[in-house]
Amino acid sequence: MAEDDAGESRISRFLSALASPFRRRTTPQPQMPLYTTGIQEPVLAQGITLPALYAVTHENLILRTVTSKLNQEIFRRGYYWEKKFRAKCVECDDEFQHEVEECPTCGGEVREPDPNDVAYGKWLLNQENSMEQSFLQVLYEIERDLNVVDDAFLILIKEYYVDEETGDIQFYRVKEVVRGDPIFMRIIADKRGVRGGRYRICRLHRDQVAYPGQDHACPVCGSDMVDAHYVNMAGSGKNQYFTKGEVLHISKYNPSKLYGKSPVNTLWRQAMTLTAMDNYMYTAYQKRRSPKGIISVTTDNLESMKSFWKGVDEKLERDPHYIPKVGIESQTGRGGVNWIKFMDTLEEMQYIAVRDEIRNRIAAFFGVSSIFMIDNGKSGGLNNEGLQILVTNRAVEFGQKIYTEVLFPRLLREMGITDWKITLYPNEEEDEITRLRRDEMEVNLAQRMQMLGYKPELMEEGERDVRFTYKKIDEQAQQPQAQPQMPMRGGMPMGGGMPPNAPGGRSAVPPGMGMGMGAMPPSQPGGEGQGIRTPRSPARPQQRSSGGIGSPISNVQQRGLSPTIPQQNSQALMDSRRLRGA
Repeated sequence: MAEDDAGESRISRFLSALASPFRRRTTPQPQMPLYTTGIQEPVLAQGITLPALYAVTHENLILRTVTSKLNQEIFRRGYYWEKKFRAKCVECDDEFQHEVEECPTCGGEVREPDPNDVAYGKWLLNQENSMEQSFLQVLYEIERDLNVVDDAFLILIKEYYVDEETGDIQFYRVKEVVRGDPIFMRIIADKRGVRGGRYRICRLHRDQVAYPGQDHACPVCGSDMVDAHYVNMAGSGKNQYFTKGEVLHISKYNPSKLYGKSPVNTLWRQAMTLTAMDNYMYTAYQKRRSPKGIISVTTDNLESMKSFWKGVDEKLERDPHYIPKVGIESQTGRGGVNWIKFMDTLEEMQYIAVRDEIRNRIAAFFGVSSIFMIDNGKSGGLNNEGLQILVTNRAVEFGQKIYTEVLFPRLLREMGITDWKITLYPNEEEDEITRLRRDEMEVNLAQRMQMLGYKPELMEEGERDVRFTYKKIDEQAQQPQAQPQMPMRGGMPMGGGMPPNAPGGRSAVPPGMGMGMGAMPPSQPGGEGQGIRTPRSPARPQQRSSGGIGSPISNVQQRGLSPTIPQQNSQALMDSRRLRGA
């Protein structure tokens, strides 16, 4: 197998060839002695450990509810495979999201996504790992690690294929995907936070570990040893080292050079306060400890008082509404009844208000609104249902980007998949009206693009949405062919101004009746503009003019009804009898 960094990109090769005749000097790396070279440890508050963070998350009801809701909403609808591009240049590797015949950058040949490129990846992610976990179940654990310690480790179990003659690794395949426990997983880096620099291991013999300055060949097989970037310290006496590409580490809330910052560590006091309040209520109700108070009676005759309260208890059992009447007699003249309170009530301690305040602070940190924790509360403000759902949807969208933009691309790169990508479905499925409106906007855009000279084509893999790709129409093919024109006479078509509609090109109107005095003008398509109604559509009033005081009357209305043929003949006869100039 070739080394991961052996193949350079086209731009890197170009820059190397360009700078070959020159001496090169680079900016010095900043010295940040914040770390010690070797195995790095996450920074936590004093007295807090990683197992304690997981314990309080599992024990605290509010933290468990918030993290579980985030986990459910992020992966509620699963994931799907989609093409990374529509076309890709085989020369310069430029990717295009629309159909092109050749690369506009370099003019090279383009290709479509290869279906065989994703065949093994789909099969692998549909299989269960050795712990009988599906890929989504592994992602559930990854998300829980991010919400607790802000560090997640995805281990890729690779199977290496070795050439028997040379002993070199020719290629590998990802055999399994498992989760690494953040309690035991550690990062190996130098003082600047760069991965590696301390231990070198052999991919084939993991028990062979070398240090800087030692031989870089494996003493067993003689193959080259590589830097170890991660280590699992859960082994019995021996650590398990992993190289670059075998462990994918991500952080969600506060990514840095090494580890993230645990949210539960920040909310430690609030979480422990809620836990103490729950324990207080449990002890008070379960074991009946710390009574609310006692009744102290000062009397000289204790037996009489006992017999009296015994009778009161018997009467209260028969009648809960019985009000006892007490008379106290004292020889000394001193006596009384006193109430001694041992503990405050929950209302006096403001238990509900304090609990709600702490709960809201924890939920606000993770971006989960109260409505997702089955708390309707009071209406108005941030308790508005629509606004609460919007806030939670944004938190879910932020959580999904960690996978679609960071984890999944790195996973597919290690699997050798370059033409496809994995995307999580949005947590909120759009209603039918929203989808129809979006499809309508897409169709309107296609019509506008067609007017600009582009040909829209419906995409096949548009899922349930309408999506188009556009091609430039050839200008020569777009020009319409010249239509033969009818011979004109005096600026008007032959046949008295009416298009021929009878066999042999004869007009449907008798000769001489076409455009004579008082004849009807030719009707326009749709019967519009001349006041003539056709069976297709009614006429529309055009230039409105005022007929005096009142509502405006159109020109069509002023002309009135069109004269019939007999009326036209009569009018023509009268005009012929009229003297010239009259």
